[in-house]
Amino acid sequence: MAAALAACTAGIGGFFYGTSVGVAKEQAAQKRADDAREAERKKLQGKLDASSEAAQVKEYARQGSVREIYHESQKVIERPIYRSVCVDADGVGLLDRAAATANSEDLWGIAGDTRPIAPGAAD
Repeated sequence: MAAALAACTAGIGGFFYGTSVGVAKEQAAQKRADDAREAERKKLQGKLDASSEAAQVKEYARQGSVREIYHESQKVIERPIYRSVCVDADGVGLLDRAAATANSEDLWGIAGDTRPIAPGAAD
């Protein structure tokens, strides 16, 4: 009976020892894989940095060789149309008439109305 108990104890102890050894090996393999991935990432990041630095050097060289020419031209504006404050009543009247015509509304009584106003009732 004692031999069987010793064999069971040895078997259980061996199982736990084997499990801990397996876990340690798995952790070591995972660390090696992580280290390899990190080394590859650093290598690729170095290539990207070198490439962007080379592109910057080329851009600086290009900008140094470019000559910019500025031309000034004069714009003539008779009546400003698009402004936050309306200064031209004729343009506003034309727009109001076009909107009224499109909406089939009465053309009289809108901005720019030229119809004579009827006198009001006497007080």
